[in-house]
Amino acid sequence: MAIVQHGPPEWVWERTPDPLRWEVKELAAPDGPHPVYELRLLCGLRILRVHVFNSQEMWSLVDVLTAALPKPTA
Repeated sequence: MAIVQHGPPEWVWERTPDPLRWEVKELAAPDGPHPVYELRLLCGLRILRVHVFNSQEMWSLVDVLTAALPKPTA
């Protein structure tokens, strides 16, 4: 698997041709009773950076994605 350096300390890995799968996992927040959410991208890589978001940040991501993409046609 080729590796491309995109400026320290970030590394960008080329992924395998496996299909993409998205998962959202609810976690307990370390600083309080509210949940946070882990967004996972499963794409054939063994090394991924995991990002944790609160619910407002997740809904903001949904808004950005739905605004940017055209609706699929049947």
